[in-house]
Amino acid sequence: MLFDATPAPAAHGTPASTDSQAGRVAHRRGQSTTTVTVNGKPVTVECTAAAARKLAERSRPLVVELELYFSCLVKKFVHFHDEAPPRATVRVADNLHLYFRVVTSTACTMELAERLGRQPETELDTVAARKLAPRRVRLDVVKGAWQAEFWM
Repeated sequence: MLFDATPAPAAHGTPASTDSQAGRVAHRRGQSTTTVTVNGKPVTVECTAAAARKLAERSRPLVVELELYFSCLVKKFVHFHDEAPPRATVRVADNLHLYFRVVTSTACTMELAERLGRQPETELDTVAARKLAPRRVRLDVVKGAWQAEFWM
């Protein structure tokens, strides 16, 4: 079983905007689903059978960063990390942790975006930002590469 339903303490750092309770666990057609809490809201985390197999091979947790990016447009990014960040994460399972962050660009120029690969950013730490949380996250492996998406 990929997910267990035992309550989990914060994995790394001090709790900031995340809570870390692993919740209900369900399995359907090779997919594992559990519910965790981010910013006080339930988040459904789905993991395909391929992702579960790849996670089982890991000796340390995969950290999934969910980023809501307010720039010239609102964008969603998912980043995968092998090392724990210097912030609180939510434990989904022993080998899967995630965190959610809301950022905004500090500038909106094409020259900067071309040079840096994206606009420079700063994390939003406001009452409104702390109320945001994804509703659903789906983790998969396609041709050996991690893929994920999330819904607000």
